[in-house]
Amino acid sequence: MKTFIIHRHKKKSEAKRQILELAKSNKVSLDLIFLKKSYGEEWKTKAETIIYDSEIVILFDPEDCEESENAKWEIDVAKRMGKKIVSIIPYKENDVAIDKLKSKYELAEEFESHFDKKNENHSSQINDLYRIMIDSSEKLIQRRQITNGFFITVIGGIVTASGFIIKENPVGDANVYALLLPTLVGIFLCRSWGNLIKNYGRLNAAKFRVILRLEEELRASVFSAEWVALGKGLRPKKYRSFTDTEQHVPNMFMVLFIVFAIYLIWNFNWCEIINFPAELYNWLFDPNGTGEIIANLLK
Repeated sequence: MKTFIIHRHKKKSEAKRQILELAKSNKVSLDLIFLKKSYGEEWKTKAETIIYDSEIVILFDPEDCEESENAKWEIDVAKRMGKKIVSIIPYKENDVAIDKLKSKYELAEEFESHFDKKNENHSSQINDLYRIMIDSSEKLIQRRQITNGFFITVIGGIVTASGFIIKENPVGDANVYALLLPTLVGIFLCRSWGNLIKNYGRLNAAKFRVILRLEEELRASVFSAEWVALGKGLRPKKYRSFTDTEQHVPNMFMVLFIVFAIYLIWNFNWCEIINFPAELYNWLFDPNGTGEIIANLLK
């Protein structure tokens, strides 16, 4: 989350350290933006641009900033642009500031604003939307299974082909080249597969967040009750996330490919690479043997 920091220049290091510690302890990812200078002709224009692009503004040590005309000007600009300003007092609990940061980071207010539109057909619309979201979640799970099947098939094919090359040795001395390329492709595929699993998990979690919010408008909250029965994700013995479990598969394949790639590189005959320019020269331009002399010098 892009965050502009209003502070006194002398407290820049202190502000950065405390804000990052606060964000880390509360699992809020902040991209802190500090102005390098607050003087000259262009700094106000630059400050206005940065404040406009920021999602939130943090005011570090409000009392100290009151003594700075530049800091007060930045506060006025942030207010004029309608930015939420979170005040952080050094070496205090800052519970209110933490709640505001979490709310903004999770877009809680914006999320809730989408459920405030009530009319005479409100109940029937909620039921229709509820069914749509459940159907959408089920289709997402189906696409996820198809994606997993695709990656398992392709990676399994790479492993099978590599085993065939090792056993049958169809390309002779070029085995390393024939094995290294599919191994690197396998590493790339495993990384892509893992990222897709993460994104599918996040997307499904977002869908269920909407479903659980819609259930608050209904007489019964069956999915909310199911989540409570599973320990709300806080009881690993009752429930573990499918996403966490699925990620073990691409991770294991990736480790396998990386170990195999290291083995191939370690046992690769690098002299072939060193001698290649001389051999190429000899083959193209020097049939009388000068290339052999160059090759000997390179050894």
